Amino acid sequence: MIVKALHQAELFKQKMAIVPNDKQLKLIINLIDYTTLNDTDTIDSVSQWISESKSLVEKSGLRFGAWCTYAEFAPLVAQLKGDTPMSIAVVTGNFPSGKAAPQIKALESKLAEEQGAEEIDMVVNKGWAVSGEYDKIKNEVRSVKNALKKARLKVIMETGLLSPVQIQKVSEAAIAGGADFIKTSTGKTPDGASLEAVAIMCFVIKQHFENTGKKVGIKPSGGISTPEEALQYILMIENILDPGWLNPEFCRIGASRLLKNALNELR
Repeated sequence: MIVKALHQAELFKQKMAIVPNDKQLKLIINLIDYTTLNDTDTIDSVSQWISESKSLVEKSGLRFGAWCTYAEFAPLVAQLKGDTPMSIAVVTGNFPSGKAAPQIKALESKLAEEQGAEEIDMVVNKGWAVSGEYDKIKNEVRSVKNALKKARLKVIMETGLLSPVQIQKVSEAAIAGGADFIKTSTGKTPDGASLEAVAIMCFVIKQHFENTGKKVGIKPSGGISTPEEALQYILMIENILDPGWLNPEFCRIGASRLLKNALNELR
């Protein structure tokens, strides 16, 4: 699996020069989890961010996948969302370290859902990931998933800290625990998303689908800022999985700058 994944990643690195066409730009925008996760975020700054993003998509006639911010702002985003079709995603689990007791992660995620969050992006305990404590990760993910009623669970593993084998094992543990999505990075480390990591994650998802018939989503996140970079990931996901993954139900791209860049290219 890993050898095949790394080979696929190497092939798609050569596609960096491809400029997305209008159809591809619209798809990229549709898949974005538009993100603000600054330490200094406030009610005022998040309110302005929501207002500006709504204006952007209203002018274009398009939509993105979700707003993604801290759990404390779930009630605010729910209040300001109105009838716009984007989802509300929040990060939990002592973001970005993942160093919180599983019970705290579950409780915070449950509370966030009650306050309006429709998607939860939780961070696995990075210490468990690097030391290979995969059963702990699986059980932690299960405890958070069981605390939720309808909210979808995205599990962040910080792939830049992990070896290819660790990426595979953490992906398998997260899916076994009930993850609806697996996600590369918090965006708070020097190494965010990579084609190699996403390729490995896609092969794990593919194997799970072949074994169970259940589709799990994929979310590259961390450092993806240009449409050209986003297109590399989209084409590779399509190649390893199939076009049925290329919709917000099963594919997202976490980014803070990509939305404006893609809209500018589209114009």
